[in-house]
Amino acid sequence: MRALFLATLLLGSSALSSMALAADAKAGPDAVELAALYYYAGQKQQDRLEAETNRLRLKYPDFVVPADVYSPAARQVDESALWALYDKNDFTGIEAEIGRRRSENPEWTPSADFSGKLARRKQRVEMMAATARKDWMGVIEAGKAVDPARETEVDLVWMLLDAYAQTGAKDALSGAYRGLLFRQGDKRLPEEQILTTLQKSTRDFPAGDVREAMRLLATSPLLQAGLQPVELDLTRKDVADFNADATRQAPIAEGEVGTLRVAAERGERLEDLSLLGWYDLKLKAPENAERWFKAALAKRRDAENAKGLYLSLAAQNKQDEAYAVAEDYIDDLSADPEFLMNALSLRFSKPDQPDADVRTVTAYSNAILATSNADHAEILAWYAYNSRQYEAAKAWFEKSLDWESAPVRVKGLALSLLRLGARKDYAALEAEYCAIYPEIWAEIKVATPPRGRRSVAVEMPVASATSGGTGYLAHFKAKRFSACIKDISALEARGAISADAMLIKGWCHLELNRLAEARYAFETALGNSRTQAEAAYGAALTLLRGRLTDDAEAMIGLYPLTEKRDREVRAEIYWQRARSAFDHKQYQRVLDALNARASLVAEPADLSQLRGWAYYHLGNRGQAQAVFARLNMHLYDPAAARGLAVSTAPIR
Repeated sequence: MRALFLATLLLGSSALSSMALAADAKAGPDAVELAALYYYAGQKQQDRLEAETNRLRLKYPDFVVPADVYSPAARQVDESALWALYDKNDFTGIEAEIGRRRSENPEWTPSADFSGKLARRKQRVEMMAATARKDWMGVIEAGKAVDPARETEVDLVWMLLDAYAQTGAKDALSGAYRGLLFRQGDKRLPEEQILTTLQKSTRDFPAGDVREAMRLLATSPLLQAGLQPVELDLTRKDVADFNADATRQAPIAEGEVGTLRVAAERGERLEDLSLLGWYDLKLKAPENAERWFKAALAKRRDAENAKGLYLSLAAQNKQDEAYAVAEDYIDDLSADPEFLMNALSLRFSKPDQPDADVRTVTAYSNAILATSNADHAEILAWYAYNSRQYEAAKAWFEKSLDWESAPVRVKGLALSLLRLGARKDYAALEAEYCAIYPEIWAEIKVATPPRGRRSVAVEMPVASATSGGTGYLAHFKAKRFSACIKDISALEARGAISADAMLIKGWCHLELNRLAEARYAFETALGNSRTQAEAAYGAALTLLRGRLTDDAEAMIGLYPLTEKRDREVRAEIYWQRARSAFDHKQYQRVLDALNARASLVAEPADLSQLRGWAYYHLGNRGQAQAVFARLNMHLYDPAAARGLAVSTAPIR
């Protein structure tokens, strides 16, 4: 109840009873006059209370002071300020207001209605916040008082379902589903909530189990009709499981798959097209698979569907069309270098194929280096040799031999050395391999030079800038970083050096913690498309070492990294931001940065401690306590124990 003035102040239930009796007697004070009496008592204004009592006795000779006028229940306080803070989820403000009121009146406590609703609101906010940051153990901790069999706010149980599923708590997950779905009588969920819960269950249980639950629950025609989308979700799950299981060969019943085909034809979901593409491809029906993948790619560019289309075309021996797909999606497929390498190799392995373009040669080279594949390094080496690019051929044959020895690779290297006139190196190679591969040398000595029909330049691999065990690369491999830099600087003094050498120079400077020099070397290597990705990674690490967090983020924004490296760099960026925000007492920014980092990688104990202290300084003692308690459950740590003690200590 709200206070407008003295007469409308909150009254206890017994005070209301006194007013009713006085009114009935028609010889006593009315509600307004009694309200003043209760107000003075609540404010402990004894003089005014006595004066008001005397006034009432003069007016009403039979007046008796109500027995409960001094009771705490009669001295309730307007809670409108607390409710306003409640509406804003300002729990820190509520604690402060409660503390202020208790300092004025130690006997005062919030109403049972407010206290109950406040506890409930805190629980909801904590569960939602933990869900948003994917802190699944935090969701479970915040929702430990939720009873799935009785909870009326069903979305709280749904959050718990997600948390149990993510943490592998199978027993708790099954129990929560049973509590929701199999309630009886007036506790039974509305049909819409039953449908939503069943749809979630398709993620967590085998299709047969979900179908059995549907059979038991579908007691009305309306619910049976509503379960059709759930049945379709189960078909999607069946098809996805079939596609992912290499041991399964027997097709799913066509009647079941047919419903998914109808849905896919209607274009309701892009994922349906992809599912059916991979399903038909596995059943060796590439013509059908081609149609599904083309339909999916017409809706959105996607690397996985591009792979499916490539494989569908290749299975039909449509090699040129398949290669065109790989070429069109070359950037999208670079995240899977092994697939891209195999898809592009057609242009390099057969002499009757059209010449590859520069972009394709670079992509193929990078994929080979990323996978350390000796066979494809050999293919590229012969491609370079047959186009009279003998330096590149020599480098790629050396690279293929480093990864795996074979007579044809020694032969290619020997031929490259002969064409370069490197007689001394040729003699050393023959002495090394003559006894191992004796059959190749007579053939080498009578081989005629290639015609050199192809014209696109093949770039050198990183390791090709040196030969044998000498040179800057040998120093780098042996961790002689100063000697490596000295050799590269000597090459630089004689003229322009390769981007590969600048890249190695950057890594050497970074190992020696010479950040300015490392940054310059990496940024120089950014200019070459082949070394660009590696240089961007090195530059980002250098900037982070120098605490130039924003510059590092800008670097990977301009030059995208592989998924693994991007995750590594961004995790460090968010860590640095969290640490800086904590030092500047910007605790909400600490949580924002830690939440962003936690979406990329697991959170170690030291960062969880930082999270706990951020909650504590923001006044969220319950969340701070939960963090420190979880840390102490797994491993005793004095710092975490101190955090737990502080966050659970009574507020003074």
